[in-house]
Amino acid sequence: MYPVWFVLPALIIFTLLYVYPTLSGFYYSLTDWSPYKDEIRFVGFDQYVDLFKTNELYDALKNTMIYAVIVTVFQNGLGVILALFLNAKLFGRNIFRSVFFLPCILSSLVVGYMFSTVLHPDGILNKFLSLIGLSGLTNDWLGDPKIALFAVAAVNVWQWTGSSMALYLAGLQGISKDLLEAAVIDGTTYMQRLRYIIMPILMPVVTVSVVLGLIGSMKTFELIYATTGGGPGGATVVMNIFIFKQFGQGLYAYGTAANVILFLAIGVISVLLLKLMGRGGDEA
Repeated sequence: MYPVWFVLPALIIFTLLYVYPTLSGFYYSLTDWSPYKDEIRFVGFDQYVDLFKTNELYDALKNTMIYAVIVTVFQNGLGVILALFLNAKLFGRNIFRSVFFLPCILSSLVVGYMFSTVLHPDGILNKFLSLIGLSGLTNDWLGDPKIALFAVAAVNVWQWTGSSMALYLAGLQGISKDLLEAAVIDGTTYMQRLRYIIMPILMPVVTVSVVLGLIGSMKTFELIYATTGGGPGGATVVMNIFIFKQFGQGLYAYGTAANVILFLAIGVISVLLLKLMGRGGDEA
């Protein structure tokens, strides 16, 4: 029984700080709770019905999915490419690894405020484009409703690509060198080794990195709050920004219900993605 006692403190903390708040959130989403009310009235699914009648919820869900797909695809695609390059014997590769991983340790708020100045109409990016003769590409990156969501997604990719790179590097370093050397002796090209040896072995790491990237991007808040605040015109309102605004307007029960919707959406998509990618890894 003694191993149980070692696990018990962590289990108690996890229950108090995660399980209980999650379950209580489900309950409060079925009530009209507010910190300013003396009594809490059970209303059932009325709030969910009202939420699904609003266009704002669907817009927030759509923006969240677009944002999550862009971030997950590019973060993992660039992460794989960087890992493959920095797994080779290059001069100063440890320095490059540190440089690419450095943004991950920064606060998302700090990154957001920093890129607010970089992407400003008079910011560094537009000045650089004008300097190299590409003034036609200058834009109000965070003020244009058509591109603001994509601009913030690019910032997210910049910040977290190093995290995916680190996961893929760990996976690459676990591949047997004898296996790769045998493939070289058999006359395979690098692309053949990448396709038939490296990527199939790396699939479990790909699955973990993709799911973590998707969950993190669907829960995004600080970066968008610091850069656009959900604007312009609601173009970058994702679910957590939508929830934040509900609480800001005093609609605590609606905000809690929207949070439950986000929780369920992330859970369902994550499970489906794990099953899909796990099946693909087994076939490979």
